[in-house]
Amino acid sequence: LLFDVNDLDAAIAELDARYLAGEAAPYAHTWSIIASSFAAFNRHEVAAADSLTIDHRVATPFEPSDMNSSITHIWDLTPDLNICIEAVHRLNDSGAVITHNGHGTSREGFYAEWRAVDLLIVEGDQIKRCEVFDDADLDAALAQFDELSTRPLRLKNAVLERFFADRKSVV
Repeated sequence: LLFDVNDLDAAIAELDARYLAGEAAPYAHTWSIIASSFAAFNRHEVAAADSLTIDHRVATPFEPSDMNSSITHIWDLTPDLNICIEAVHRLNDSGAVITHNGHGTSREGFYAEWRAVDLLIVEGDQIKRCEVFDDADLDAALAQFDELSTRPLRLKNAVLERFFADRKSVV
C-alpha cells in the first residue's frame, strides 16, 4: 500500500487494522480501546477524568493528580502535538505496555520529539490506569504490568462476594 507522505493517520490506521486482525486478535477489545484513545488524543479530545495516572519519568510535565489539565496546557503550547504507538511490548486482556513517540512544534517554532513507555490498564471501555516511564525504563514498566495483570480480580457484586465468603466459612 502507498500513502501520501502527509497522511500519517491513514498509514497508522492501516497498521492498527492489520495488527488487530492478526497478532492482537485475541485481545481485540483491549487493543481497540488503546488505539482509539491515542486517536482521540491526537484529535485533542480529553480522556475520562476518573483514571489513575502515575508518571515515573525523571522530567515529567504532569502533575500527579491532574494529567488532563497538563495535557490541555501542552496542546496550547504545541498545537500540532501528535503521538503514535511505536512498539507493543505486552498485550493481554488487562492492557498493554507500549512505547509511544510524541512530536510537535511549539507556537514559537521549536520542534520536539520524544519517546516514553506507557503501561495501560483497560477496564470496560476505557483506560483506567496509565503509568508513564522513561524510554530506558522498559523493564520496570514490564515488571509493573506483570504484577498488575496477574492480581486477582476483585469481585464487585455484593451477592457474589457473600456467596464466596459463605463458601469459605464452610470449607
